[in-house]
Amino acid sequence: MVNEALIQKARLHVRRWFAERMPSYLVFHDLDHTLSVTRTALAIGRASGVGPHELLLLELAGLFHDAGYALKRKGHEKESARLALAFLKKYGVSTSDQLRVRALIMATRAVAEPRGLLQQVLRDADQSKAGQPDFLEKSERLRDELSHLQLKHQGAKAWLKTNIAYLQNHRFHTAYAIKRYGPQKAVNLKELRQRLIAPETAPVIGRVVERFVDRDISWLAFNERVLQEAQDPRVPLLERVKFLGIFSSNLDEFYRVRVAGLRSLSKLKKGERSALEAPAAKRVERINRKALAQQRRFGLLWRRTLLPALARAGIRFLGEGSLNKDQHAFVERWFLAHVAPLIHTAAIRSVNAQFIEDRKLYMACRIKHRGKDRMVLANVPSDRLGRFLEVPAGRGRTHLMFLDDVIRLNLHHVFPGQHVLSCHSIKLSRDADLYLDEEFADSVVDKVRRSLKKRSTGVPARFLYDNEMPTGMVRALSTTLKLKRADLVPGGRYHHFSDLLSMPSVGRRNLKDEAVRAVRHPALSKSPNLFPAVRKADLLLHFPYHDFSVITDWLHRAARDPAVTRIFITLYRVAKESEVCRALLEALKRGKQVTAFVEVQARFDERSNLFWGETLEAAGATVLYSYEHLKVHSKLLLIERREQGARKRYAYLGTGNFNERTARIYADSALLTTRPSITADVAAVFRHLADRKVTIKPRHLLLAPDRLRPAIEALIDAEAIRARRGQQASILLKLNSLEDKSLISKLYHAGRAGVSIRIIVRGICCLVPGVPGLSENITAISIVDRFLEHTRAYVFHNGGNPLMYLSSADLMERNMDRRIEAAFPLIDPALQKEMGDLLELQWSDNVKARVIDEAQTNPYRKRARGAGQVRSQVATAEWLRRRARTKT
Repeated sequence: MVNEALIQKARLHVRRWFAERMPSYLVFHDLDHTLSVTRTALAIGRASGVGPHELLLLELAGLFHDAGYALKRKGHEKESARLALAFLKKYGVSTSDQLRVRALIMATRAVAEPRGLLQQVLRDADQSKAGQPDFLEKSERLRDELSHLQLKHQGAKAWLKTNIAYLQNHRFHTAYAIKRYGPQKAVNLKELRQRLIAPETAPVIGRVVERFVDRDISWLAFNERVLQEAQDPRVPLLERVKFLGIFSSNLDEFYRVRVAGLRSLSKLKKGERSALEAPAAKRVERINRKALAQQRRFGLLWRRTLLPALARAGIRFLGEGSLNKDQHAFVERWFLAHVAPLIHTAAIRSVNAQFIEDRKLYMACRIKHRGKDRMVLANVPSDRLGRFLEVPAGRGRTHLMFLDDVIRLNLHHVFPGQHVLSCHSIKLSRDADLYLDEEFADSVVDKVRRSLKKRSTGVPARFLYDNEMPTGMVRALSTTLKLKRADLVPGGRYHHFSDLLSMPSVGRRNLKDEAVRAVRHPALSKSPNLFPAVRKADLLLHFPYHDFSVITDWLHRAARDPAVTRIFITLYRVAKESEVCRALLEALKRGKQVTAFVEVQARFDERSNLFWGETLEAAGATVLYSYEHLKVHSKLLLIERREQGARKRYAYLGTGNFNERTARIYADSALLTTRPSITADVAAVFRHLADRKVTIKPRHLLLAPDRLRPAIEALIDAEAIRARRGQQASILLKLNSLEDKSLISKLYHAGRAGVSIRIIVRGICCLVPGVPGLSENITAISIVDRFLEHTRAYVFHNGGNPLMYLSSADLMERNMDRRIEAAFPLIDPALQKEMGDLLELQWSDNVKARVIDEAQTNPYRKRARGAGQVRSQVATAEWLRRRARTKT
């Protein structure tokens, strides 16, 4: 049967085939070409009204259409079809579908005349290069490949004539391809003819070697920027401590997710590793070296700078030996009353390996009793008691003690009558992956529920231990937990510094950032009611500068409003004490229909999402849950209201989650509108979420995984075409991550064509800016400041009529191909100007902006001579306040 599960197998099979069998000299007919043709075929197919089953057949044919190149060049299509049939037969695909896939592949032959829509779609996808701005560059790749195969090099003039003949004789078949690629094909043909007439005046076109920054090293560079904030003396003291906590939390998640994943892939066979583009085992060693260097700097900063600074400010951390008599008695009493009942111990031996849970703290103790030594583990119950104990101190002073030290001081109560020879802290980060593919039945929600039970005892990813621990104890723990050398990471006396995020500060506001003073949106100056305000005009909200309570109040108002009939919402990361969900529960009690799509695959928020999904369902809501191999990441809200006897829709489209907690620290934007063309698109998305068989063609929204990638590619290409014509062309992107190599290649080409490209990227950036001949027209910065920059925006000059989209999607393969994402346009010119001004403010940042370079050194952006300081987050707050004053 042809279904999504078979497609997943086919993707891996073809990747493995290319990795193991395809020669390296195939620089045109490579895996990237195959994947590009496949994606293009799906885009053309969807635009041409091809049904779901036929789209699966198209994808199978696209994946296999060039696999035969590994066996022969001439007649490779026949070999490709044979390989596809063998694969399909193995998995029990019907004979009729086998023959349809074979016919599709054979339709890609140069001499074939495609019959029927599906064959035309694949033929157009395979030859879409004819109508793309980088045709000449791709042509040079094909020339190099053919030169190797024919053992002779074809001259430039002869190759020009070959390409001219190809374009003259070529034609696109589908309406989509004619419109999308036809005009540029004519431009390409014209340029080839000009080159033939006057080759001496034409710019040289050679093969460009593209460069990409290693994704994991780029992520570590991002966490380095977080560490820079902790090092910055301009940052208030307790905020510097907070950034240490964020750094530690980030690194924990990185090891639990990314490094654990790399370890899992390293266990695969060589062919499978290559097929999945899994990095070499040395990658983990390189990561460990870089992370360890960062941790050393972390430790030095904590011990030599921040601890003394805290002490000078009246906040001291006390060790076992620095307590006075009264403090010692207080700590002992508190230990016996609160800690001792929660302490559990276990001998260090293999049968007790599961005793050590993910990200929890333990003490590894060496005990001597009756002349015999033994090693014992004891838990540190910080998950129940918190990490810090506030010890009585004089007025105006705060004395704190790590829970670890409270336990060290009282080990004689844990091991009565025994001698504690040594005690060292340890922490194990386990693989946080959910292993959803381990089960093949039941719904995704059930898989997640079961998989959550595995998380605390998953495969080890990083073992942090006190570097003062004796070698014998390290060896014993390593054997018990079946750790490898790469798993072992030496640290200091304390681990899990993410707990610094909850360090007591006892009211020292002078050591923190000033509290955020929320700006009232001008449209809400007379009334906080969003309904009349949004009816009047589209609105943009910017959190945390605008208070997210505007949205929760709106939902509560909708719940109580007799005219409101239905509420639809997508929930990706839900706060544990969610006011959003409480408002939905209130709406249900008052008889409203509520439909909520709850994404239970939102990593580390699964439990909260499951809880609220089940709670809403029990209250009568229609709750939709996750799909296999596809996350719903879009942030959409739709409220239907009866007004003057007709249905009126109010839509919220955001870049961030419906989470009032994170809305206080994440910088996000949201569009509120009653514009019928957009609200109809949002309603169609919810119909599609309720029934995946419902196909939609939104008018304004760019939706992944169907339309977003091809739309972005087309917009980048359009700017490149304008630049080649000598017209002004520019792109401004604001992202969390830029990782998709196909889109990066498009940006590289556009930059070489003369497009001015600016990128504001918070985290991962695999694109290398500023390289002569590759990306000299591309500049990238990263801003790490008080708020976590989370808005995604895509801005295209579009010949002076700017196209501006906000989105939930980063330019990553997962967002483009394996998530339901939404990019939404700002149509109102006033909102375009508003967002444009705010993006330009960010681009002008010369206080918190770092320059992204190939070396990943994170230099702060230099301020131009005579230029004033621009700290974009402060400037954004002031811009919004000034706007609120002038419009009220």
